[in-house]
Amino acid sequence: MGEIDNGFMKYKRMKMCRRVLCFMLGFGSVVAFAAFYIYEWNCMPEVIYVESGREQRIDFGVPVKGELYRESVETGGYIEPAVESFSQNEGINKTVKVDFSKEVVLSGVGTGSYCADLKLLGVLPYKTVRIEPVDTYQVIPSGQTIGIYVKIDGVYVIDIGDFESAGGKTAKPCENLLQSGDYITRVNGEDVVRKKDFTELVENCGGEVLHLTIMREEEELQLDVKPELAQDGSYKIGAWIRDSLQGVGTMTFVEEDGEYAALGHAVRDADTNELVSISSGALYETSIVSINRGEEGEPGSITGLIQYDTDKKIAEISDNTANGIYGEIVKEEWLEDTITEPMNVALKQDIKLGDAYIISAISGTCETYSVEIVDINYNYSEKKRALTIRVTDERLLELTGGIVQGMFTSYNGSNNRKASKIKGFLMF
Repeated sequence: MGEIDNGFMKYKRMKMCRRVLCFMLGFGSVVAFAAFYIYEWNCMPEVIYVESGREQRIDFGVPVKGELYRESVETGGYIEPAVESFSQNEGINKTVKVDFSKEVVLSGVGTGSYCADLKLLGVLPYKTVRIEPVDTYQVIPSGQTIGIYVKIDGVYVIDIGDFESAGGKTAKPCENLLQSGDYITRVNGEDVVRKKDFTELVENCGGEVLHLTIMREEEELQLDVKPELAQDGSYKIGAWIRDSLQGVGTMTFVEEDGEYAALGHAVRDADTNELVSISSGALYETSIVSINRGEEGEPGSITGLIQYDTDKKIAEISDNTANGIYGEIVKEEWLEDTITEPMNVALKQDIKLGDAYIISAISGTCETYSVEIVDINYNYSEKKRALTIRVTDERLLELTGGIVQGMFTSYNGSNNRKASKIKGFLMF
């Protein structure tokens, strides 16, 4: 009986081991496929920009297939394009089906948008990719350091606080009314554009209720706030506010008509990290005072002296967007320090891994520095992570330790095609 029992127990253990092994293999296969799916998902952009009328070869090497459709402006749906508008396999097999697992040749793309509903391995739902024709752009890469001043559209609420009232109690008049990120645009029907004007209205209200008009996430709201008397004898509402922002950044590029793009990211409030709505702004000449070197885990930064004199004004600011600030140059002689001629703007798929250079005036004058492009992020939603570069120029490493905050640059891809940012969206 003992031998039978031992054999039975050994059989049960072996059976259990087989079950565990099968489970681990199955689970591992699921994890591996999920990782493969996510990796391939990130390799294909949601939007592909192509230059109108130019034959372009695109090779993402992603195992996806699908059908290509032209977007219908009239219905908002999709209709099949004329088959001659697109070609594959060097123009031999003209069809509306597209296979991104190999090189795709797009030719004769005109105006209007296209969409491709793709499936991974031709079977699994993947993503819908848009193909957007764009015009060819030429820009002058800059890299020059600039001082930035923007006037906020109204009075911006940084945070809500409390204070000690004349009666010795903690007062919070704005609690549950105003909130961080609000824009106060009118008080009792009167426009307010300066922090000083708003503060005086509150301090001199005599304790009367103030009728505030605010903008909150693009919605206009009406609020009534009753200021309270503080120990210093003035009326307060318990809100931290500001009406302007200043900082140092870099001119990204200038177009031949005088329009420019700068900074490479939005002007954001330092306390709330929110993109601020601006009413006006300007760029000024700036001299670099010091450089805080970048270290591992710390990006570093530059400190500049902004010259706000009228004759030092470089440009007007008209737009503050997620991709940077835009406007028009007003001091043309400032452009004489540029070291480059106009260059074509590269599309993301034109950029190649390998040696490149950046342009920066971090040393005080515009110079080129060598870098290496080590990764290209094709995920359109990741606007801030288009390229990963490694600084290889010893001069720049010695000066800054790498790329530091306030220093944004223009990239040079292969084949003499230059990559930069274009108004409204990232091209790379």
